[in-house]
Amino acid sequence: KHVGIPWELGLAEVHQVLMRNDLRDRVALRTDGGLMTGRDVVVAALLGAEEFGFGTAGLIALGCDMARQCHLDTCPTGIATQREDLRAKFTGTPEDVVRYFTAIAEDVRSELSRLGAGSLAEVVGDNSRLRPAAHRPHTFDLERLVSAPGWTPSVERRADPRRARVEVEREPASPAEARLAASYIHLPAVGRDPQVTTLEHPVGDHDPDPLGIAATITTAERSFGAHTSGLIERAKVRRPVRWRLAGAAGQSFGAFSSQDVSLELVGQANDYVGKGLSGGRVVVRPDDALRERAADLAIAGNACLYGATGGRIHLVGRAGIRFAVRNSGATAVVEGVGAHGCEYMTGGVVVILGTVGPNLGAGMTGGRAYLWDPTGTSIAAADESSVRWTRLGSVVGERPDGAERAAELRTLLEEHRAAGSDRARSLLARPGRLGDEMWLIEPVGMLIPVPVTADAANGSVGEGVVSAG
Repeated sequence: KHVGIPWELGLAEVHQVLMRNDLRDRVALRTDGGLMTGRDVVVAALLGAEEFGFGTAGLIALGCDMARQCHLDTCPTGIATQREDLRAKFTGTPEDVVRYFTAIAEDVRSELSRLGAGSLAEVVGDNSRLRPAAHRPHTFDLERLVSAPGWTPSVERRADPRRARVEVEREPASPAEARLAASYIHLPAVGRDPQVTTLEHPVGDHDPDPLGIAATITTAERSFGAHTSGLIERAKVRRPVRWRLAGAAGQSFGAFSSQDVSLELVGQANDYVGKGLSGGRVVVRPDDALRERAADLAIAGNACLYGATGGRIHLVGRAGIRFAVRNSGATAVVEGVGAHGCEYMTGGVVVILGTVGPNLGAGMTGGRAYLWDPTGTSIAAADESSVRWTRLGSVVGERPDGAERAAELRTLLEEHRAAGSDRARSLLARPGRLGDEMWLIEPVGMLIPVPVTADAANGSVGEGVVSAG
């Protein structure tokens, strides 16, 4: 996989190079890239593969017709779409996939019987069984493809590729977090001792307040928050935890943080802040000495909130490109973003209190965004093929959900002000102008229920729908 050429060539070369360096027994090889039949599986095994990946074929078994419209939210078979009318067309069942892979297994068994082999494990790496097709002209010389010596691992190793996986001792992604969490739950510390100054001690188990610890971190601390979330999910920590931090966080600060984790960082963070956020709360704000210029500062890197499913993030400053890409449920407030903001969003709410780069909302099929643009110039960066935009004042005056949208925005601004934002404080000080300065951005085709006074056909009272924007 990822070799950029037909998998047969990549697989054969990797297998042979590992053989020549006496490393083959320590590696399990997996291949994919268009496997469709049992013969494909057996050929891959003869070239050295022990594991086999199926993607497209399994999707087709569920009903995919390869329309190649996954990014447009118009999937005709209802697989890659958020639209309920299209999703209703989906007819695939788990049994469809089971039948397909059962057929693959039967085909593999048939091919193995022709080779005189009793199991797939017996033929892994035995490329002496491969021959060029006699009925085709030999356009290419395939000798080097099938010239590796036979692989002779132990019976146990051949039967179970998992025996090849050598456990390597690794340092934690964030030694500081591991040290702090270990001291709290009385587990042995892992990895090197970080330079951490603990300013508060953990509260006792009888105290309902969240754990509050302050520490200084550096860019060497990556994925801070993920380890703690894992401990909570495994019930090794049984109550909410709050980390109060200062410094420059490494990549993926707050990644995968669960709902019982709260992270507050005074400083700045690298790329992927809140990646995969799943319920936690993340706040990043500049030092008080820089607070007045926060809206002009890049306080977080690229692809923040990538693939988040829930939770809240407040960035008191600007973020880089692809902010909230593939967000499907988290809420965020940020004071400016680069290109491709809210790209491929399927859910959640994003408030942007500053300028944006081009292509805002490209591929967005769910959720909504609010953009503060008093001059009406930044909104031109939105991708008109994917989203529509309306001034908040018009939404409040013309739509039944207008008051709800205005209340939602005000609540988020108040929480952003509490996080330390002067810009949010300024906007809340003049609420009468929000209607003209804020834009609501929603996906094309999102249906908004509106009351209908009478049905033209029968005079009944009911509800209708209109496209957002």
